[in-house]
Amino acid sequence: MNDLKDIPLYLWVVLIVLLLAQGCWIFWDASKRGENKWLWGLFGLLNIPSNLIVYLIVTRVVSKANLCNACGKKVRKNYSYCPYCGEMQNRET
Repeated sequence: MNDLKDIPLYLWVVLIVLLLAQGCWIFWDASKRGENKWLWGLFGLLNIPSNLIVYLIVTRVVSKANLCNACGKKVRKNYSYCPYCGEMQNRET
């Protein structure tokens, strides 16, 4: 298959820049949100834009969490106790 050899160099450069920008933004956002920044950042380098969409859905919709009153770590809303310190959680918030 000679299809890849027919793609101009500037398109490869644009693709690499977009992948790096997406990976860096996901890394930065994941570190700000307390997620696993290295895993998400590497995940963001794989393709455009589906991994960005997956990241946004998982971190904004699926993993909604509260902060533990005792240790300050993220705890899912449906947990009765913090898995890190064992403190009982308020289910109202």
